[in-house]
Amino acid sequence: MQFPGRRKKIGSSQNDLYDHCLQFYGQPPLDNISLAEFETLAVERLKLLKTVENLGVSYVKTTDQYMKKLETEGELKVQGGTSEYEKRRKDHISHFILRLAYCQTEDLRRWFIQQEMDLFRYRFNYLSSKHKTDFLHKNNLKYETVSAEEKKSLKDKLISSSYGLSGITLEEYDFYKVPFQDALDLVRTRKVYLLAGNAYIPNNEIVTIVLNDFRTRLSKALAVSNSVILSPMLSMLLKWCNDTLRN
Repeated sequence: MQFPGRRKKIGSSQNDLYDHCLQFYGQPPLDNISLAEFETLAVERLKLLKTVENLGVSYVKTTDQYMKKLETEGELKVQGGTSEYEKRRKDHISHFILRLAYCQTEDLRRWFIQQEMDLFRYRFNYLSSKHKTDFLHKNNLKYETVSAEEKKSLKDKLISSSYGLSGITLEEYDFYKVPFQDALDLVRTRKVYLLAGNAYIPNNEIVTIVLNDFRTRLSKALAVSNSVILSPMLSMLLKWCNDTLRN
């Protein structure tokens, strides 16, 4: 099965697509895949998202116990291709297979978005500060990193307005300067410092901003996918995916 894409640039495009361990899934896969691989990836992605759903019901999502369970169970389990490139490729393709399967009704879209958001949150939180910044820049979320000098000058205000920080840990935290309208959830709950129209967001809270963007992009993408006329063969495969989850 061929996913749409401009084949003549596949080499460089693939390298660019998988140069980070996390992505917004903004570009569809460029690969040709067999029906057997399609089936395998669809089943494993379903299992993964179902695991994410079950853990979200069994544990409070912000607890260490929840994160530890996801650490051991929240990975795509596929046979073969153990390189980092192959892991990223299979994660990418399997996401798009399930995106097609779950774009068809409001209930399916809602379920898919929630599980993918929970999975994305877990993966983003485990990134190093550098990889988080790289991810933001790669996806045109070019929020300014607050300099050490500015952090020092605003030390007391940042500590008093940011949960769980102290004078010692402040030096270890990156802060991002984000237009306040992009951080309304954090502003509403008084978790950030505001100055001159910007919210100063600590590293551990930037995930809230990124998740909002991820949800918006995915919701729009699902709506677009739902408007595409699918071939009868692909429709049968997608029905099979849905039936697999229900069973």
